Amino acid sequence: MRHGTTRRVAFPATGIDGSLQQQTGLVHVPHLPAPATGFPIVVYGHMTTGGGPRSAPSTADPTHPEWRRMSQGDVLCDALLARGIAVLRPDYEGIGGPGIHPYLIGPSLAESMIAMVRARALFSAPLGDTWLAAGHSEGAVGALWASVSPEPDERSRLVGTCAFAPVTRMDLSIGAALRVPITAPGSGVVSALIGLMVRGAATADADLAHLYAGDGLSARARALWPSLGSLSLTELARRSSWGGIAPAAILGTAGGELRSRLLASFRENEVAALRGFRAPVRVDAAAFDEVAPAPLTGALLRSYRRAGVDLTSHWWPTHHSGTMHARSAPSRAAAWIAQRLGR
Repeated sequence: MRHGTTRRVAFPATGIDGSLQQQTGLVHVPHLPAPATGFPIVVYGHMTTGGGPRSAPSTADPTHPEWRRMSQGDVLCDALLARGIAVLRPDYEGIGGPGIHPYLIGPSLAESMIAMVRARALFSAPLGDTWLAAGHSEGAVGALWASVSPEPDERSRLVGTCAFAPVTRMDLSIGAALRVPITAPGSGVVSALIGLMVRGAATADADLAHLYAGDGLSARARALWPSLGSLSLTELARRSSWGGIAPAAILGTAGGELRSRLLASFRENEVAALRGFRAPVRVDAAAFDEVAPAPLTGALLRSYRRAGVDLTSHWWPTHHSGTMHARSAPSRAAAWIAQRLGR
């Protein structure tokens, strides 16, 4: 980061099973003098990088095959540092912590973000109590869930939420994808994501765990199952791995039941259904998003407005990852965030 120093840290968090565990992440501190009350904080959730320790952004460098996704938020984070805002970036449970990554399970993602704010006094940095939740894609799910969760502690004060290309209505998009019987160029990431989704949803659904261990998955998918915890998303999407399986071919003889339980998990963690935001929300969306299609994101925005959420939104003429390019969302979102944090 040009405008700050970076350290890898560890902090206590509560796992999805209720146990206390240690998780990891990055702390970026501005080069600027700290205010008397400490630097205001943005906790930023990264987009999907995989489902195990190999996919932890805090341990990677530019030679990592997942670096493009791991560094997707760097432009925004550096812009915040230049404005005198500290940034905390958790790796998430099961990636920078023990166990299986509860992929797209809102409360787990939120806890990783909230726990990092709660632990701010441990990071040997002049961090204040005012904070804002932000994130891209999977990280946007975490940020939105964090914003309807209790404050990290009695001193902290959430002042806003900034969600970049939040994934929404996976029950519709992935539900349809699971019926596709062929592999197409560039579609390998879909099968990889479905594998991660099943694995993640099973952390909160014991019946789903029994299904994937039995006839819920095809023999090919069961053979590849261990790779979900050892490879990054880019590696999983290759034709030699999950990318070589058509989405429909992931399912076994009990695949109908597995599909139903997976879609139920999506609905339970759906961000469009969240209510009780404690501060204003900003959503930056991509008009040509292949992961969070514009019609689905549009429905999310309408649901928030109908519910009376204090909402700011902006559409960018780009794709899912392009949302975080310098010319897109960071160009305006950084200023909105700085205003909310008084910088």
